[in-house]
Amino acid sequence: AFVQARAQSVGVQGYIWRTTMDGAERESHAEMNGTFVPYDRPPTLSDGTVGHAGTFPNCRCYQDPVLPDND
Repeated sequence: AFVQARAQSVGVQGYIWRTTMDGAERESHAEMNGTFVPYDRPPTLSDGTVGHAGTFPNCRCYQDPVLPDND
């Protein structure tokens, strides 16, 4: 929640789901690795759970915020 709040305070709309990919992660989380996720739409994973990276019990995934373009 802290990462999301801080990211949104500077205009970030979403993040890239990252996981350790060490073989111990949940299959549904490994499937999300590298996927862009908007903060206002928590994903429904293939196992039916809903939530953002790093918010599940014992989850080692993390949110890699995508900074807005400042063109």
